[in-house]
This record gives sequence, C-alpha cells and structure tokens, in this order.
Amino acid sequence: MNTTTATAPTYVAHAAHQVFSHTAQASGPRTGDVDNTLSLNLLHAVLNQVDYGLAVVATDSHDVLFANAPARADLLADGDACSGLCLAHGRLMARHLADAHPLQVALQRTKLGQRELLQLTSVKGVAHAIAVMPLSTPGYALLAFAKRQLCDTTTVTLFAKERGLTSAEGQVLAQVCKGLRPHEIATRHGVQISTVRTQLRAIRQKTASDSVRELVQKVSVLPPLALNLSGLLGGMMEAA
Repeated sequence: MNTTTATAPTYVAHAAHQVFSHTAQASGPRTGDVDNTLSLNLLHAVLNQVDYGLAVVATDSHDVLFANAPARADLLADGDACSGLCLAHGRLMARHLADAHPLQVALQRTKLGQRELLQLTSVKGVAHAIAVMPLSTPGYALLAFAKRQLCDTTTVTLFAKERGLTSAEGQVLAQVCKGLRPHEIATRHGVQISTVRTQLRAIRQKTASDSVRELVQKVSVLPPLALNLSGLLGGMMEAA
C-alpha cells in the first residue's frame, strides 16, 4: 500500500494565495506576490492544527490529493481507531465492500452540489460518520472525518492550565470529559470517591460551572486542537 498522498493540486495553492494576498493588502503595502509554495506550506500547517481529519479527493478517480495529519492517521489506522476508509496506491477506498457503493454515490453527488453524511463501518464494526462536501472547483470533494473524542486532550490540557487547575484536577477533568463517572475515576486513580468529588467541586469553582454537564459543555465547544501526529504517522508508514 502506498501510504503517501499526492501533491496538493494547483487550485489549493491558488486558494491559499488569495487568502494570504488579501491579508497582506489589508495589513499594508506589500512588496510582491505571496510565493505559492510558502502559501501552500502555510495552508498545510494550518489544517494540521485542527482536530478534524480533512481530505481533498478527486470524485472520479478517488485520488487523495491532500490530507491533513488527522485524516492520514484515520486512513492509516487499524481497529476501532480507523475511519472505515483507507488508502490504496494513493486512492481512497472503503475497507468494507458494502461501503464502496455509498462512498461512490456520495462523491458523485458532490458534482450536483449535494452534501452527504456517510456512516461507514470500521474493522471492528464501529460506525464512523464522514461528511462529503462539494468544492467550488468541479471534480473534487472535501471529506471531513469525525472527531476522535468529544473533548480532545490538547484542548483539555490548555483549558485546565488557563483556569489554574492542579495536575490532579486536570487529570480528573480529562476523565470526566471522556464520560467517566466519579466512582470510575476514583477506581482508576486509586483514591476515595470523596476525593474525586472534592476535586470536582474545586474544578467547577475554578471554571465557573454550576454542574459537571455545564463543565463538559464548556470544554466541548472550545477550538479543536490536534495532537502532534508526526511521530505516530512516521511509525505507521514504516510499519506499512
């Protein structure tokens, strides 16, 4: 399997060029056009910081023309972590035969300006939602992969630091955002449930949250920050 994606097409670089050119005009005089290579590199860097997998796919050939780091991790992962899609010689493929036709239909419908929400099946039977959306450039579609978790680890860590939570409170917050109940957190950390409840009260006070539900809601709507996936991707590519 070829685990590398093809170079992003010219229209992606052109879009980035337009964005950065507009920014330069708004900020003052510019000495020349923004270099397309720099614009493309900056665009890649921006998209890699988002905790959503994003991939640009040719609707007919299924060639993957661009995928940010979270998308590549989803396409290369195995087991429950995978999205139900994979790469085969640079082309997007469904891992299950039953999903191949729905994927094809969704990509073709983008030519009509239609959006689709695919429910694909991973290796172990876990359903994953993927949005398939049309782009302004005909013949290409944007795939948006689901978040891996309600509250991503990076965001939770930064939120805890910004609100002055202790290390132990930060760990409890992370477990709560994963859906664990106080007694489960107590068992996992090897402490009394009363200790966890005391920590939760302190967390709610520091975050101005009246309930655990409100606390989780505050964290879940924060900007999605991706993990540093470079090491993970490198290991996957070597294994492949």
